[in-house]
Amino acid sequence: MNTQANEHSAPRGRRRRREAQSVGAGSWWARVIAPPRGSARRRTIAALETIVATLIAIAICWAFDHADPLLVQSGFGWIWIVPLVIALRYGSIAGVFSGLILLASWYVLYPGYSGASAPISLARALMETPHTRLFPVSFFLGGFVVTMLCGQFGDIWITRLRQGRIANDYLAERLSILTRNQFMLRISHERLEQDLLGRPATLRDSLARLRTVILNQEPTEAQQGVVDLRGAQPFLEAAAQACQIESASVHAWRGGKPATAAGASIGAPSAFEPDDPLVREALETRTLVHVESKANQDMSLSRYVAVVPLIDAQKNPVGVLAVERMPFLALTRDNLQFLLVLCNFYADGVQHAVVTRDTLAAFPTCPHTFALDYARLVHLKRDTQVQSSIVALVFHNDERSTTLYEHVLRTRRALDVQWPLRDERHRVVLTLMPLSGDSAVDGYLLRIEENLRAQYGVDFEAARVAVHSMAVSADEPIAALRRLLERCDVRF
Repeated sequence: MNTQANEHSAPRGRRRRREAQSVGAGSWWARVIAPPRGSARRRTIAALETIVATLIAIAICWAFDHADPLLVQSGFGWIWIVPLVIALRYGSIAGVFSGLILLASWYVLYPGYSGASAPISLARALMETPHTRLFPVSFFLGGFVVTMLCGQFGDIWITRLRQGRIANDYLAERLSILTRNQFMLRISHERLEQDLLGRPATLRDSLARLRTVILNQEPTEAQQGVVDLRGAQPFLEAAAQACQIESASVHAWRGGKPATAAGASIGAPSAFEPDDPLVREALETRTLVHVESKANQDMSLSRYVAVVPLIDAQKNPVGVLAVERMPFLALTRDNLQFLLVLCNFYADGVQHAVVTRDTLAAFPTCPHTFALDYARLVHLKRDTQVQSSIVALVFHNDERSTTLYEHVLRTRRALDVQWPLRDERHRVVLTLMPLSGDSAVDGYLLRIEENLRAQYGVDFEAARVAVHSMAVSADEPIAALRRLLERCDVRF
């Protein structure tokens, strides 16, 4: 019972403290003189206080002078101090009500009175017999006027105090909400810092880093179906940093199966086991398999956390990445998909001679980097449904358009790859935008147009720049790229 009482009294205690801190309620004396109003219970208490205080004042005055209980003859309306205080405390209505009690007490305590038309003074009337006393018009009229003036003042300030308390309660509630939100934001910020410390690289940064690692590599394909995994160690280090891998190894594809010897390793992993259940399932399904996979029935027998087969865009196996240890919180769907993207990107880079062969055969003038990234993004779209785009800007082959054409070439983003084309009539810039959908294309075009307007005072329409775009397609990518070049009306 005491616990429940304390629980119910706690909100009331907080509300009283807020009211004590409100505008105009800074001391106990202020709360006595001008208490807060509003509820029906408080209005009832105010009415009882008005009646009791007025009757007590009348009783005290009657104790001093039985013949003149309202002290009408004293020369000053002392009895009206009580209605004045009540009017200041509860407003004009309560003050007038107290005055009406005084008026009613006149008829009770002064039973004999005559009309107000008698031309005698009030002092003389009081000295006469009760049957000849006059009604003290000035006494009550002046008292009511002063009481109503004080009541008007009290009403104004009571209203202002109520508005101040309401505003203060609202601000206190908002402050409490903001405090809780700030606390949650601080916790989220600390969690984000911890995540970034363990995984500081984004997908764009990781792909850019892998490109610099394997772009200049020239892996050789052996006669016996052995793949030379050059750049495997930098790739594994980049993947470990991005995906929080603690122990893993990369094994090249040799003679139709992964080699036992590790081409690269991190965290001192154990000897590779080709017959491990997770390795067998990954090679059969040719996709990433982890310990929480529903298709894996022998997960308890495997000592690996995840196994990723390295498959290039032509569906040829390159090797296997076997992850032996990684944090439990890192074993999420997003993190594993991140790892799969990095592995596919690396596998395409290892076999870039095979990957880019079809693209370079169809477009002999296509840069090798553009063909390689285009094949990678086709593979990425086919396996992970991550969308990429190509934007083509067509300029005229004149001096002014040449300046704009060169300016667009200089404003390339870090991860984008450009293919500049030129014939007798047009200059074309094809920009391959990895991991970019329609909204990213719109933002890219808006940025280029705003840049041209700021630098040269022209937009696409004024500069007669034609804009074409397409999404990288997983089905018939060579035909889709050829159609885009045909729309640009340029020879390739």
